[in-house]
Amino acid sequence: AVGVEACLLLPNSCDVWNPKAIRSAMGTSFQVPIRSVKSWDDCLDFMASCGVSRANIYAATMEGSEAVNGKELKYESLAHYSVDWVKDSNALVLGKEGTGLSSELRDGVARGEIRSVHVPMEPGIESLNAAVCGSVIMFEYHRQFNSKD
Repeated sequence: AVGVEACLLLPNSCDVWNPKAIRSAMGTSFQVPIRSVKSWDDCLDFMASCGVSRANIYAATMEGSEAVNGKELKYESLAHYSVDWVKDSNALVLGKEGTGLSSELRDGVARGEIRSVHVPMEPGIESLNAAVCGSVIMFEYHRQFNSKD
């Protein structure tokens, strides 16, 4: 629906080939290339081979800017609409529902190896579920892509 070029699955990701997942995706599972990778390092290597630099990898977090896992962020988290999603090739990393990003990815965000992106919300709202968060961010990519000159 938003024109993503591929979906990479890290270990312990959901089963995208589960019949319920295929049915709920209404057949789009067969339109977007899906690749499983063995580790985060393999994922980084694959993204690099596709022209995605580490500076353009964004992990969706709940944090506005303060900290991830209690660690100060090297770079402030960006609101999803503040990222220029169409200037260069980029990647969005989503965590699992409930547990979020793996500790390896959260540490990478805290060290500034991966940028943090969030969907700003009204006070008192704790979080969006992973699918909604990813959808909001990817539709912002789609909006930017369709409005570029």
